[in-house]
Amino acid sequence: MARTPGTEIVELASGIYARLHENLTNAGILVGDHGVMIIDSLRVPSFARDLYEDVKLITDKPIQYVIDTHSHWDHSWGNEVFPEATIIGHQNCYDEMLDVEAQEIWLNKIVNANDPWSEEAKTVQITPPNLTFDNKMSLYFGGRQIDLMYLGKAHTSGDIFINIPSEYLLFTGDVAQNKGVPFMGDGYPVEWPETDAKILEIGADVYMGGHGSIGDRDSLKSDKEFIDIIVGEFKNKISDGQDLETASSSVYEYLRKDFSGWRSFDKLEDSMGYIYTKIKNDM
Repeated sequence: MARTPGTEIVELASGIYARLHENLTNAGILVGDHGVMIIDSLRVPSFARDLYEDVKLITDKPIQYVIDTHSHWDHSWGNEVFPEATIIGHQNCYDEMLDVEAQEIWLNKIVNANDPWSEEAKTVQITPPNLTFDNKMSLYFGGRQIDLMYLGKAHTSGDIFINIPSEYLLFTGDVAQNKGVPFMGDGYPVEWPETDAKILEIGADVYMGGHGSIGDRDSLKSDKEFIDIIVGEFKNKISDGQDLETASSSVYEYLRKDFSGWRSFDKLEDSMGYIYTKIKNDM
């Protein structure tokens, strides 16, 4: 069904779709009675426009809502393409998107990476949510209750989860990615395990992460296990007095036994120093 190369649109329930983009960022599409809700606007305006074109393959209804699962550029820098939509996110997501220094750091990384979207990233007009909440917001859309839930810090300070209880279906952003290693280089590792535990309490049977394939309840447990292990192992090494280099190397080798086949595991080393420092400072 998808028009954009490298994407696949999967109907998860009647009127609810996952738009999976191989090796890039996923988006959710929910069709209501009079409009459409999308989950994450993607990395730059051209990607958001491609998403809009793929939505039109499903319905000609207008996009009424854009949900930002969190502030990271690859999920929210397409917001400007939807000026007529209500953009919803956590208050911390709003604050992070207005953090000029943090956004400049992201921009420099993107430009220096020389990816196909690097030049376009320079033109982005960062557009934060225009409707925020603190703990929970419920929308009634397309005859369903849609619960937007904040469960605590994890991947960012403002991660939210989109729960559709009637379908036992959850959109998890980048916190849980179906056997994919999330970027942890600016996250909250100490709080992350508790947030993961709350995700499992929701009781979803199917979920779409911000990257990768559709997951089930067992893979959601595996995602939690990975975070529990990496945080627990770092705490043990720090308690034993190991320095950053020694602890990072030891934890990485420990994880490699069971998780080396996970998506993006090869990028984990880039975040190990940050994780060590963050955990040590919070202990």
